[in-house]
Amino acid sequence: NDLGIQVLGGAGYTREYHAEQFWRDNRLNPIHEGTNGVQALDLSFRKLWQNKGLGIQILKREITQDLDSVCTLKNAPESAKLASKLMPYLGHLHEVLIHLSKVLQTEKALTLTANAQALMNIFASIVVSWMWIRQASTAEQLLNNEIDSNRQDSEKQNFYHGKIQAAKYYIDWELPLINRDIELLKNDNTVCTDMQADWF
Repeated sequence: NDLGIQVLGGAGYTREYHAEQFWRDNRLNPIHEGTNGVQALDLSFRKLWQNKGLGIQILKREITQDLDSVCTLKNAPESAKLASKLMPYLGHLHEVLIHLSKVLQTEKALTLTANAQALMNIFASIVVSWMWIRQASTAEQLLNNEIDSNRQDSEKQNFYHGKIQAAKYYIDWELPLINRDIELLKNDNTVCTDMQADWF
């Protein structure tokens, strides 16, 4: 929505365009949802480790099964490429969680308090990427079915192409941004915890 307003060259933030209302509605989400920091702490210190990590095990299993099935589809080659780009990030997430499980038992646990948002960024990007791949896979199969059956519904075909392209955008542009967060967590970055009140 923010980018949509930019595309309209500033004219988007007027009542004549829907983008203005969408962006104002979107700005309410942080108020409704509370603070990301608290949710990040809840994820990092409580939710991940409940029931001996059963929740994260189930999540990783579901994502892996979906990605594996997408890669075996004959009529969804673009989605298979996207799945292959996401798969390594599941490995990175696993490495980060193993590392953090050890860190939490040491005096370095304080660094995770400051870096919890990085962990939530990793989770969010992986899960959103997964959702985009599911949509792209379905769109690609439906698009191929339309073409195979010689249907000429251009509106549907444009919609399917749009889903695939949006998935490509997210996987290529947004997902790689979490490489920074992965490195911060693996290296127990202390920049935030080292800050002193007198330095402000």
